[in-house]
Amino acid sequence: MLGRAWWRRAWRIAVASLVVVLGGCGSSEPPLRLGTNLWPGYEPFYLARDLGYLQSRQVHLIELLSASEVIRAYRNGALDAAALTLDEALLLIDDGVPAQIALVTDTSHGTDRILAREALQMRELQGKRIGVETTALGAYMLTRALMLNDLSSEQVQVVPLELDRHEQAYLRGEVDAVVTFDPVASRLMQQGARSIFDSSMIPDEIVDVLVVRPELATQRPEQLRHLLDGWFRALDYLQREPQQATELMAVRLDMSAEQFERSVAGIRIPDRAHNRELLLTPALRAQAERLSRLMLEQRLISHPLALDDLVVSREVLE
Repeated sequence: MLGRAWWRRAWRIAVASLVVVLGGCGSSEPPLRLGTNLWPGYEPFYLARDLGYLQSRQVHLIELLSASEVIRAYRNGALDAAALTLDEALLLIDDGVPAQIALVTDTSHGTDRILAREALQMRELQGKRIGVETTALGAYMLTRALMLNDLSSEQVQVVPLELDRHEQAYLRGEVDAVVTFDPVASRLMQQGARSIFDSSMIPDEIVDVLVVRPELATQRPEQLRHLLDGWFRALDYLQREPQQATELMAVRLDMSAEQFERSVAGIRIPDRAHNRELLLTPALRAQAERLSRLMLEQRLISHPLALDDLVVSREVLE
């Protein structure tokens, strides 16, 4: 059964979704609208807001129920920026949606998981029902896990399942396994679910990024720089005051501090210097090209992608 905290969060998200539709009306300089879903790696944005590093007149954070909703909102023009995985960014580009990367928020090293009931192993999922969000990340994670275990998607029953239904569907026995991530993964594991595959088995393949509309770099560069500076100030605070920062972020995710610490142990968050290295050298583009080739082979995208303008202009990042 879902607790009161979940329903309070769902209500806040519903209100935020309405703001996505109405936000910016009547203002000549609306705040930059950034959409995220629930993911520990995106929490420094909210930490920055709570610490006053992000001004509400400059940036408005909008939390949605799933990555699918974030992608839809960005695609429909309701967001100026979106926190997504690299493969989801490539999916937008494949669909012809203008998108550039301004930040690497984190890389997953174990936090993304496939959970199953105790008796099941990865190779025993043949014929089983696997719940997975209908985004590139869900499809990519499942595809890679199946490939590495000599299985194909045709040998399992794929059940489309958005993030807000993962926990309920698993606990009700509607699926035998689920492709998910924290905080849902931690809660399910506390209730007996067992991790049979995680992103540490495909290191550096799942990368989270900040996607922005290309015109932001030329038309609203100060707002974009304000967002990036707020993010890195929050990371500095996390380094200086880890206990206080962890408690703030854990409360917002409805997790204990211990749960949150275990969750972020499975991700790596690059600092400003590492971000510049990733974005201003061929490193990120090389990973995007490898990822896009695999996605094309698995028919997750429809055609080879031109990635010459994958990253925002150097002037914004320096």
